[in-house]
Formats: sequence, C-alpha cells, structure tokens
Amino acid sequence: METRNAAPARGGSAAVAMTPWERSGGALFRARSVTPVGLLAVALLWPTPGGLSWPLSCSAAALIVAGEALRLWAVGVAGKLTRTRGANVRTLVTAGPFAVVRNPLYLGNFAVAYGVVVLSKVTWLLWAFPVLFGLQYAAIVAWEERVLSAAFGDAYDRYRRAVPRWLPAVRKAAGPGPWESRIAWRSERDTTWGLLAVAAVLVVKHLWLHGAVAGLWAR
Repeated sequence: METRNAAPARGGSAAVAMTPWERSGGALFRARSVTPVGLLAVALLWPTPGGLSWPLSCSAAALIVAGEALRLWAVGVAGKLTRTRGANVRTLVTAGPFAVVRNPLYLGNFAVAYGVVVLSKVTWLLWAFPVLFGLQYAAIVAWEERVLSAAFGDAYDRYRRAVPRWLPAVRKAAGPGPWESRIAWRSERDTTWGLLAVAAVLVVKHLWLHGAVAGLWAR
C-alpha cells in the first residue's frame, strides 16, 4: 500500500462498498508476490535462440536498475507501510517520488519486470506482458484508491487531483523526502538478490542451455 503524511478521515475504511472490479484488485494486491511466478516460468522455460547481444543486455540492465532504484527510493520514503497487505491504512505518503506520481512502486515493478522480459528474449512477452500487467495493476489501483479515499477523505482527494496516477508530473520538483536507507535496503535485499539470480539463470540459458530447453518442448 502506497501510503504517509496525513491522518485518516473519521470512519476509516472498514465499511467501504466496492465494485467486483475493486474487490478483484484487493485480491490481486494480496497475491501480488505470487503473480510474477508465471512470468518467471515463461522467461526461464520458453525456448529461445541462443546468444546475447550487447544492446539487448544493456537495455535489460538499464530497465532493471532504473526500476529497482525507483523502488528503493519509494520504499525508503514510505517505510514499512509498503508491506501493508490489507485496508487498515493509517497514514498517506505524499513525499519523495509520491510527490510526482501516485504509484512509483508499481512503475518500478513494471520497469524491473520488463527488463526481465527483454532479457528473456521471448518475443511475444514484449507485448503480452504490458497488457497483463496493466490489467492487474489497474484493478489493484482501483481498490487502493477506494480504500485511501475512504480512509483519508478530502486529503486524499486533493492529493489525487494534484498528482498523476501513472505519468510522472515532471513539472513538479520532488525532494528526496525522509528517506530511511536501512528500511529501504532491508526491504529490497531479497528482491535484489532474486533479480540477480534470475538474470544469471537467463544468461546461462541463452549461452549454454537454449538447446536443452528447446529439446524439452520438442519431446
């Protein structure tokens, strides 16, 4: 939950009436750590040509590094609130990257995952992944916005009108915010190691195991 810097409105969010679309977003939010498994399985097991080019490798690395850097910034500003898995939110984050875009963590997620897609060399994922990601996170954000509007009332509505949902407002200056490095690095440590492991396995697949993977599908 991307949430700080404002007190919740009276009444909280416990009794929020939601549409089926918003309820599905809540379910997807709670399962968001599981949904990337399918992407990783396809990236690792789909047969692709061997070899790696420098342009492809550098493009993938740039996306992954930029996405993880954005996540580190957002997590360090939001603190432990980014690990919230329910609707019981207490504070609203408006500092740092949240001052220029309402969902910086999700933008970071997309950049990291699309970097993996590029490195995977699975051509159809280049268009299929953005569609699937967009559907998942459109539902998640619809749920979050209903919860946050109920929890913070006018404070969140003003924030929503002032800050774009997806496209950063480059005209706005984003200060660093109260960045907590210990929380950021602790929170992202496993993610970073996991990304390095996935990248290493994909490189091994392209350089040495592409024939074996193709053989498994040919059986």
